[in-house]
Amino acid sequence: MVLSWASKVKAVLMFAALATLVFLRCNHASAQEVIPADIGVVLTAAPTSNLTTGQSVDFVITVTNYGPGSASYLVLQSSAFMNQFANFVADPNECYLVTTVTDAYPRPNYNLNWEIANVLAVPGSQPFGPGETRSCHLRVTLTDQASAVTQFSFDVPSYFVDINPANDISAVFLIRAVRVVPILSETAMILLAILLIALASAAQVGTWHSK
Repeated sequence: MVLSWASKVKAVLMFAALATLVFLRCNHASAQEVIPADIGVVLTAAPTSNLTTGQSVDFVITVTNYGPGSASYLVLQSSAFMNQFANFVADPNECYLVTTVTDAYPRPNYNLNWEIANVLAVPGSQPFGPGETRSCHLRVTLTDQASAVTQFSFDVPSYFVDINPANDISAVFLIRAVRVVPILSETAMILLAILLIALASAAQVGTWHSK
C-alpha cells in the first residue's frame, strides 16, 4: 500500500507524539492528563473460539465520549503482546495505529496505540467532543505462539484520568480449538484386538516350551 504525502506527514507526527508520550511516561510517571468527560471503550472480536493457527480475527474498537466535556488529548492503547499475532491490517483513514515497544528484554512486548484526539497539538486533529463515537476495524492473524486462551484488550492508559474509569477498558478472550485425538475405526479396533490376542497366545506358547 502506497501512502499519500499527507499520510506520511501524519505518520511522522504520530511517531513524534508517541515518542514524547513514552518519554513523559518514563520520566514523569506521576503526571496525568485530566479529561473532563466520561470516555467509554468497547472491544469486540470475531471469531473468538475454535481458533486455529493462521486464522484471521477481526477486532472492532469503539470509543465514545459520554460528556460532559471534550477530550483534546487522548490515545487508546492495547494490552501488551509478544508474538501471538501477525499480519496486522487496518485502514489508516479510519484509525492510524502505531506499534510501540514497551519491554525489549528478554523478548519484546508490544502495544498498539490509536490516536483519538490532538496528541501534542497535531495539525488538523480536532477535540473528541461529547456524544462523538469513533470505531477502528483491525484484522490480525493468530500465530502458533498464541496460548490456549489469549486475552486482548484496549483501554484508556493510566496517564489519562476521566470522570468514569469503570468503562475505560474492554477485553476479549480468544480460545483455540481443542485438539482431537484420532480414534481408530471399528475395523481397526477388531484387528488390533486380534493382534493382541495372537501376541498373548504366542507368548503363552513360548512359556510352555521353556518349561
